[in-house]
Amino acid sequence: MMFQLKKNSERRGFTLIELMISIVIFVIFLGIVSQSYISIVRAQRRANEIRKMYSDVRIALDYISEEVRLSSIDYACYEGTGTNCEGVIQGTLFGGSTDHLALVRQGGTEKTFVKLDDEGHLVVKRLIRQEGEYVPAPGYETGYVSLTGDNVVFDHLSFSIFPDLNPYSNENIPGTDTPIYADNGTQFQPKVGVYMSASSPEGSAIEFDFDFQTTISSRVYSRAT
Repeated sequence: MMFQLKKNSERRGFTLIELMISIVIFVIFLGIVSQSYISIVRAQRRANEIRKMYSDVRIALDYISEEVRLSSIDYACYEGTGTNCEGVIQGTLFGGSTDHLALVRQGGTEKTFVKLDDEGHLVVKRLIRQEGEYVPAPGYETGYVSLTGDNVVFDHLSFSIFPDLNPYSNENIPGTDTPIYADNGTQFQPKVGVYMSASSPEGSAIEFDFDFQTTISSRVYSRAT
């Protein structure tokens, strides 16, 4: 009887070096995946914060735009001849530029003032005329009310008013006998340029700063009589 001897094949396992290399590769791969995930989360968080900021800025710009379209520039306030004009507004229109916006509805039924407060909030004050006198509009009994929340800080706010003389006024152009409304150099529909700079609040986890600019024309067509 013959027996056939079979040689057992060798079965090799991982060596220590191969195992260490595999672990290093896995750790590197895990680190890349983790870093990518963290970057995506941070980008999403930044996008959300910027979206909140844009929302506040949009609210402010939409409010100012609507008021300018439905109102007239209160030139009397800037000239210092108006009433209930907030003392800080009188005489602040230099070369068409000012940091306070004064508007008046047709017929003088309502006045609106917009400015930047010391805390970087865009604030507004509204007055309505009752029995010949201006009183705070409902919701504005305490004075100026903030249009924006705490998601954004306004570092700068200014308004460019053109023309800087009331184009509908019967008054003569200074130094001439020509009424303002009759001069070709002032016959432009009043418009307001809005310039603002906004940034993230102090201590915010996400830092950003942006500049915004827009121009709005008044839709009120009337001449003083």
